[in-house]
Amino acid sequence: MTHYLSGTNDPPAPAYIGGSMNFREGVETMSVDGKRGRACLPGVTGEDRERVLYYTVYPNLFLSLHPDYVMTHTLWPQAVDRTQVICELHFHPDEMKKPDFDPSDAVAFWDTTNREDWRICELSQLGIQSRAYKPGPYSAKEGLPQAFDEMITGSAGDQLTEDSK
Repeated sequence: MTHYLSGTNDPPAPAYIGGSMNFREGVETMSVDGKRGRACLPGVTGEDRERVLYYTVYPNLFLSLHPDYVMTHTLWPQAVDRTQVICELHFHPDEMKKPDFDPSDAVAFWDTTNREDWRICELSQLGIQSRAYKPGPYSAKEGLPQAFDEMITGSAGDQLTEDSK
């Protein structure tokens, strides 16, 4: 639906990171077929109809702002190797009142995508647990993951300093 090199990242801020990705030609939203079966959200005009915005609000909220809906992921750490993820899709009340309202195109798309992403995270976690694992450098395209990691390690470092007093 989007090309991974499209769009831009905003400069990292103390409370959030994020940016945009542009839809491929003919794509109107993130859905099973890429078509938008709902009206755009109020205020979404022009170029904003041609992209999706992704933001992480520290410490645990992911926002995906689509032309016709908003998706949130809330992450609740349960242990060092386990996190509860709550994913919710939010549609405009006027759209939801329509007798033919059907969110299944977006729900099915994100159900598949989330399950794939979560499996990648599980496999990554297994790899990181290996004694052979050594972190490598960030690529030039990984500014946001680097900013997130720095936020986490900065918080962890502050906590370690407090605990050692």
